[in-house]
Parts: sequence; C-alpha cells; structure tokens
Amino acid sequence: MTRLVPALALPILMGVPLWVETSWGVGLLASANGALCFIAILRSSPSVATVGGVCALLSLALAFRHASDSANVAGAVVFGLALLLFADGVHLCRRFDGAAIAPTFWRRQIVWWTARGAIALAIAMAIAVIASLVRISLSEFWAPVLAAIGAFLAFASAMVFAWRSAS
Repeated sequence: MTRLVPALALPILMGVPLWVETSWGVGLLASANGALCFIAILRSSPSVATVGGVCALLSLALAFRHASDSANVAGAVVFGLALLLFADGVHLCRRFDGAAIAPTFWRRQIVWWTARGAIALAIAMAIAVIASLVRISLSEFWAPVLAAIGAFLAFASAMVFAWRSAS
C-alpha cells in the first residue's frame, strides 16, 4: 500500500515534460526518468529516487528549452508538487518497509502532504504574480541582477534549512 503513494506521482513526472514539448529528446529523458522512478519505488531506494528526480527535472528543463510558447507556470508547479510527493513517498516507503501502518498515521500523513502542497501552491502563485509585476515595472537590464539575487536567496534559505536540520 505504501508503494502506491510515490507511484501516484509517476504519470505527472513523465507526462508534464511531454505535455510542454513533444520531441525525441524529451521523450527519451521522460522514459528514463520513468524507469528510474519505477525502480526507486520497487526498491524503496532514496538514492535511485534522487537520480530519477534529477532526470525528471532535466526532462522538464529540456522541454521548457525547446517549447515554442512561454513557460507554463501551472505545469511547473504541479510537476514540483508531484516531485515532492514522489521523494517523500519513497522516503516513507524506506522508513516503514515491511511494517504495518496504522490508519491514524495515514490520515496524519495525508493532512501533512495536503497542507504542505497547499502552502507550496500559494507560494508559487504569489511568486508568479510578483514576478509578472516586477517584469512589467523594470527594464530588461535588471533581469539578470534579480535572477542572481533570487538564486542567492534560494541557496541561503536552503543552507539555513540544512543547518537547522543538522543540529
């Protein structure tokens, strides 16, 4: 039963890149990511899940690179939520491999995933609105500067999160 949780994310991880752009390269990478993610689910292996997740991100990046229309924010958000569910689901499978899990735990876990997904969705929508307002109000010269500031802030927040988790 626990293996069904990360398997729910597989169609999205393979389908969104193909939905954004249908090409041979994207199809091959999406197939490879599907195979790696399936192996990760069967073996409950977080390391294989990490490789599958990286391959999934590469297929989405390649799809956005070759896409003829503008970037689809909703597709990227759904993809990110599916990737989060996949990684957390494989980790859950690894932790409770072979154990009987009480229904109350499942209910708490589903509430946790739903709340985290809703918060991530709200943050993504706020970032999309703020980004379009900033794009309208500033000249093109400032785009790389703002991208560098955003990358720095994302890296700094990840480091703070990792630092607090380690201690």
